[in-house]
Amino acid sequence: MTGPAGERGEPLVVVGEIRTGLLMNVRPLPPPAVTTLLDLVPGERVRARERPVRRAVSADVLHGVDCPMTTGSGARVRGVGTLVTRVGVVDGRVVQGSTRAVLTTGGDRRLPWGHYLGRPGVVELSGRGTAAEVATRFLTARDPADLDPGAVSEALLGRLRSAPLLDRRAPLRARRTRLRWASVLGGDGFRGAFTLLDQEVRTLRLGFAATATATPEQLTALCEDVALHDWLLSTVTPVVDRACSGHGPAAAPGDLRTVVDQLLHLWLPAVDVAPGLDEVWTHLEARPGFTRQWQTCVQRIRDHLALRTLDLHAGSA
Repeated sequence: MTGPAGERGEPLVVVGEIRTGLLMNVRPLPPPAVTTLLDLVPGERVRARERPVRRAVSADVLHGVDCPMTTGSGARVRGVGTLVTRVGVVDGRVVQGSTRAVLTTGGDRRLPWGHYLGRPGVVELSGRGTAAEVATRFLTARDPADLDPGAVSEALLGRLRSAPLLDRRAPLRARRTRLRWASVLGGDGFRGAFTLLDQEVRTLRLGFAATATATPEQLTALCEDVALHDWLLSTVTPVVDRACSGHGPAAAPGDLRTVVDQLLHLWLPAVDVAPGLDEVWTHLEARPGFTRQWQTCVQRIRDHLALRTLDLHAGSA
């Protein structure tokens, strides 16, 4: 894996957090409006594509940090540098705020900010701690004083929510999810662990062999892809449960239609994954089996609609 390492130290670990949710607009936002919405950095271009599914991504926004961190063993280190944040919109319907940083070893002396600004997306650590210790602590940290890329993602998403382009009406009730991830360089081969901590928070820990090659940008795209598909599962499953089970609160009349019209076609795992990183999706498809769960949801929707059609025919006979 390669990253923006400098003479002060090689990368220890790449970390980030992605927040995913519905774009607060009753209808999917058309591409020109999405481009306007994501024009966050004057003079920088919004990247967009049409196929296989529309996706637009803002230019990177830098955020300076100077904060304490704790390793898994309890050692205290300090991180100084910049986080890289961006916002992506998928098919005018789903929005993701994504923040990342490469953590590298630094010196004992804090340097002028010009040094850190010259290394965008790098946070230098002063103190002792292995990559594994830093990653473990990052994934489980709850201290608001610790490095918190999710808060930076949330702040940028907050700017978008107040944009006059949005009517701030959601087509269905859906939770936002948070995926906190860490990728560690070193070891003999690929290792991965995806964990659901609660209804909103997930963690993804990745380990790659020292000979692996992947950029922080590619790792971020991979984790954004995982976050998107986890959110789709987490959003569609309860709607299908309410519509099909007959138990508990019923789904709103338009919820199932919104799922069919606006969300089902977004299921395209690994479409944004760089060559060499697809083993992460192979791992997720084996366990917990993302696509198997999704196909079950889709089949339940089809069966439900078929039964409703039969009921309508029986009622009119």
